[in-house]
Amino acid sequence: MFRFLPMILVFIGSVSCKSVKSEDVTGTWVINNVSEQVLPTELRKAPAKIVLDANGTFVASDMPGLFYFPGRRTAQLENGSGVWKLLSREGKQQVQLDFQAIAGWKGALPYGTQLDVSTGSAIASLYYFVGDADEGRRIEFEKK
Repeated sequence: MFRFLPMILVFIGSVSCKSVKSEDVTGTWVINNVSEQVLPTELRKAPAKIVLDANGTFVASDMPGLFYFPGRRTAQLENGSGVWKLLSREGKQQVQLDFQAIAGWKGALPYGTQLDVSTGSAIASLYYFVGDADEGRRIEFEKK
């Protein structure tokens, strides 16, 4: 029985470490229904969406609390555009978003942020947290 253990561990490792390629994340991503429940009431019904084009550009619309910083910026619906790339950082994959335009933004541009890539299930998802990740307000997007 124990002689199969190394093969099982290799299989589990290969499944859990599945990486995505740029073409896997290219396309339209919409917020899932579960994520809406962790948002403040005024942000729940927003049709949040991000479109990642194959040419490396993106458009984000109605992204709830993407730039929320307690004491500096309130949780609101964010809209903007810029360039994106897929990268690996600290053992996980992320989509780096470099915003070149943000509606109502008063800070310097470009401004960068990341969406984490989850590959825990058969279908990848993109997500970020509103505020502190320890508060559990995970906003997840599924490919449409």
